[in-house]
Parts: sequence; C-alpha cells; structure tokens
Amino acid sequence: MPPDENPWRAAGLVTAIGIELAVCVGLGWWVGAAMDRDNGTSYWYLVGLVVGLVAGIGSAVALIRKFAGERRKQ
Repeated sequence: MPPDENPWRAAGLVTAIGIELAVCVGLGWWVGAAMDRDNGTSYWYLVGLVVGLVAGIGSAVALIRKFAGERRKQ
C-alpha cells in the first residue's frame, strides 16, 4: 500500500480536525462567558463562539493543506 493511502493517517487527520474545532469553539465560548460574567452582559459568549469557530476552521484548513502538501511530496 502506498504511504499516501494509509487509512490511519486519514483517521488521524479527521480526529485532529475534530479536536481542533472542539477546542477552539469551547475556548471561544469560555472566554466569552467569562467576559459576560465580568461585564454583566449576555452576548459575548456568542461572539466567542463565532471567533472560536472561525479560528477552528482556519486551523483545520491549514492542517488539511499541510496534509495535502505532504502527500504530494511522497
């Protein structure tokens, strides 16, 4: 089996993307909720969620590009 068709690499990529998205969204929510608690507001958690989602998607795209670039070199 060629190294670029390894199912474990694909499974690792999918797992890494899922973990990155979950961590970024969770961290964004947590920071937003802390700002809400400190400022007495009720909308920063949504801002944190959106910022976390955008950061997670950007990170996932970078990870996919890196994975695709490594596959082309082999």
